[in-house]
Amino acid sequence: MYNKIYEKKEFIIFQVKNGYVAYNTKKDFKKGHTHLKCFRSAKTAIDLVIKRKIPRSTDLYYLTSLIRLSEDIVYVDKIKELIECKEKKIENKNYYNTEINTRIIKYKY
Repeated sequence: MYNKIYEKKEFIIFQVKNGYVAYNTKKDFKKGHTHLKCFRSAKTAIDLVIKRKIPRSTDLYYLTSLIRLSEDIVYVDKIKELIECKEKKIENKNYYNTEINTRIIKYKY
């Protein structure tokens, strides 16, 4: 089925066509695996889940990958809170005040 290239506790990594799959063998495959492009990223994800550490400078996809690999509810909840904060920051970056922008345009002419 797969060619296992790394194993640590209940986690395994195997190589697929477009990268690597990290999988928690204690979970159902559909809910307990994630696709990552680099072997090092997959290995780091496993280490973070085992140690229950939360990274601060990663993207939403990687944080979601940690949720899929973990079984610890408290750890998953903390990561979900971090995802919510990051999503709010993204929403705020796209915000601009239209009233001020229209005034600036009016004064240019």
